[in-house]
Amino acid sequence: MQDPYFQELFADRIGGSRYGKGTEIYKFEKIKRAKRKARAEHPERPLVDFGIGENDSLAPPAVRARMAEEIHRPENRGYADNGILEFKEAVARFMRRNFAVELDAAREVNHCIGSKTALAMLPACFINPGDVTLMTVPGYPVAGTHTRYYGGNVYKLPLLADNDFLPDLKSVPRRSSNVPSCWS
Repeated sequence: MQDPYFQELFADRIGGSRYGKGTEIYKFEKIKRAKRKARAEHPERPLVDFGIGENDSLAPPAVRARMAEEIHRPENRGYADNGILEFKEAVARFMRRNFAVELDAAREVNHCIGSKTALAMLPACFINPGDVTLMTVPGYPVAGTHTRYYGGNVYKLPLLADNDFLPDLKSVPRRSSNVPSCWS
């Protein structure tokens, strides 16, 4: 069977004409499979899922009722664009209170529909071919995935008990085959 014409149009950074033809299983599908296996092998054990943020159960009734009310309000229709000023001001207050960071709410606060979206966009803003992203393992892999899309490299920092599950930034080599010379 011949490939459709658009198979040749995929960007090289995501695999070019080979995009979608590999046998690699998407990382979150691996998590779902592991969950199914764990539940099948140990149905008596509760499973605490720190996976991809899919809800395991319904939100409390009060939350669902409030959401039902809010969906009918005209001011909640349409795109949020860059967030309402009240949201941005609340973010600026949170950052000041919790991290002693001063932000201009109108110019320095942006919102996203979720952390995955934000983390996926960061490499588009900052990564050039050969640049490096530090990524904890375990961690949220999307920044690493998108770093590779843009020709960057990922240096993985294991979170180990020996280091209180914090990344050991001193372990990052100044130069190695895994870390390009941009570290010097």
